[in-house]
Amino acid sequence: MKRKKLAPKILAALSFMAYFFLWAPVLIIIIFSFSANKYGVKWDGFTLKWYGALFQNEAVKEAIIRSLIIASVTVVVSTLIGTITAYGLFKLHFRGKQFLRTSILLPIIMPEVVTGAALLVFFTRLIHIPLGYPSIIIAHIVFSTPLAVFVVLGRMQRIDWAWEEAAMTLGADRYRTFVRVTGPLLRPAILASAVLIFPWSFDDFVITYFVSGIGSTTLPIYVFSQMRFGATPVVNTIGALFVVVTIVALFLQQAIEKRSKTF
Repeated sequence: MKRKKLAPKILAALSFMAYFFLWAPVLIIIIFSFSANKYGVKWDGFTLKWYGALFQNEAVKEAIIRSLIIASVTVVVSTLIGTITAYGLFKLHFRGKQFLRTSILLPIIMPEVVTGAALLVFFTRLIHIPLGYPSIIIAHIVFSTPLAVFVVLGRMQRIDWAWEEAAMTLGADRYRTFVRVTGPLLRPAILASAVLIFPWSFDDFVITYFVSGIGSTTLPIYVFSQMRFGATPVVNTIGALFVVVTIVALFLQQAIEKRSKTF
């Protein structure tokens, strides 16, 4: 009986320790982003001046705008391609379907260093795309589209397809059925995909580092370049913003998923 009572306490303690080590570095970055210390490594009082300095820094603003543009384009294109691919994989029957479905996972499970190096060779030696916006956006689409595919596929497996059959029986063609019936049923998954892809693209460093050219510095690459010369309070504020963007995206994704269960 004592062992049965002790087991939940041990499990709770281990869970607490795991969450503590996961969140401690994040909390430290957020706390020290409000420190008045000019090196951002100890607490010298509360201040918001580093956030003001962040948005007055032209290099940071350019990096943020560049990252937002790349992430926004990636979200639109990856979500569109992923939705179409998921619909085809679910509806169509053809030889090699299972292999194709499994191979879509490759951009996610492959080491990012390998993917980045392969894309660099592909862009510079084979198709000769200049490194910059085009190469970064294509690279982000490559590793982001599988997310949309599997999120939408998961939703499609829970849909009652009798609604689609009923619409077509009543005279709607395939296009009108997709727009009026299938599209609204898939909307929660499409939105959830977009919410997941945005921070996935916005935060990427490794692959972007390989395929970015001169003058196409994204925010993660800017942070890396600053950290080579030592920690600064501005880097802490950027880290805090990264955390906020990611957490907001996760909460939005959960809210969309909960709402989708009501349909």
